[in-house]
This record gives sequence, structure tokens and C-alpha cells, in this order.
Amino acid sequence: MKKILGLTLVLLLMCSPAHAALTKAVESADIWAEVAAGTAREGATVDVSPNYQTTLAIDVCLAEAAAETVGAIIWVEISTNTTGDADWEVLTSFGGPTGTPFTRAIFVNEDAGQTVLSVDAPISNNLDHDGKWIYIENTTIANSEICFQTAHSADADDTITVLDGITNAQTTAAGTIWSINGVGQPYSPVAQYVVNIPDTAYRVRVVYDNILATGTDIHTRARLIKMTGI
Repeated sequence: MKKILGLTLVLLLMCSPAHAALTKAVESADIWAEVAAGTAREGATVDVSPNYQTTLAIDVCLAEAAAETVGAIIWVEISTNTTGDADWEVLTSFGGPTGTPFTRAIFVNEDAGQTVLSVDAPISNNLDHDGKWIYIENTTIANSEICFQTAHSADADDTITVLDGITNAQTTAAGTIWSINGVGQPYSPVAQYVVNIPDTAYRVRVVYDNILATGTDIHTRARLIKMTGI
């Protein structure tokens, strides 16, 4: 009986799954780039067939001081083929942000990590729109970033506070803050989307369709989170 119990214990241990850390990585699919009103951007084609799982993260920001009532359409496509362009299928689509964005320049050179940002040419009540995402456009577009505004100063709104420190240094010559009049997230120039890609897909890409926009340029990017080992 003891031999049988011992053998059973050994077999159970052999069958128990190992609790190893998953192998994950992130990569840029599309770097920040402008998509002018009336045009479309074809994102990079990414081979996801080696991945156990793939998640796509997409950012779209209004970046022009014009009224946008229609918004862009963001198409996420997967391919049922390893090559060619004949077999793209729409997995899902989203409407881009709408509204009339305005801009204020950075007034003081701000180092990376700063949470209180000075605003040039402040206008009273123009930036008292807390609790929403804003977009900081940099003339070096790769240094642009999205922040969450949590507070503003009472002195003609000459500073705003963001939740996390800015990732990149933003200077008076290069940094511009985009927002939309109105309180809360509906009045934001930023839209973000997260899409899980089917494990059976061979390839994936994003099409940023700004063709029917009513006049506002957008800035777009996409990143991939992938699980490559179990």
C-alpha cells in the first residue's frame, strides 16, 4: 500500500504545472504621426502568428484648432493569409474623438517627471477642465504624450497639474497642450482603444481613416503587447 501511495504522489507531482513567469514584450506598431483631415494612414503590418496572445493599444488625438463633428474611424484589421493584401478583414472599428480643441503653449521649460505645467497666455476659465485626458504635442512628434489633468491654478489658469509626471521634457519652443472646453472626459481631445487580437490571426494592422473628418488633423500611434512564452 505504501508503494502505491508513493507512486501516486510521484505521478501527481509530475503532472502538476510549473508556475513559471510568462514571457511578455511590447513593441511599437505605429509611431506618432499626423493624419491630415481628408486623408488616411495605413498602419504597419505586424506578424502576430508566433504569439500566444496579442493585445493592440491605440491612441488618437485631435491636433488642430477646428471644429470636428464627425471624427475619424479607426479600423483594426486582421489577415487570414500570411502574405498579400487580398485577405484583410475588419475585426472591429471605433469612432475617433470629436469637439473643438484649443491649444496653449508650455510657458516654462518643464523637465521629465514634472507634474505642474506652466501655460503660456492663460485665459481665465479656459483650462479649468479637470478630470480628463489632454494631449501634449511636441514639434518632435515622437516626444508627444498623453496626460490626465487633475487640477488647475486659480490665477487665470496659468498652471495645470497632471496625474503622472510627464515622460518627456517639454519646452517653450516645442511643447503645446491640447484640450477642449468643457468639464470631464467627454470634452477630451484624446481617444484610446485596447483590442485583443484572435490567437488564430496571422497579421494585424490599423487603418486611421480621417477622410470624412470635418476639418481636424489627428495624431495617431499604436503599440502591441505580446505573450511569446508560457
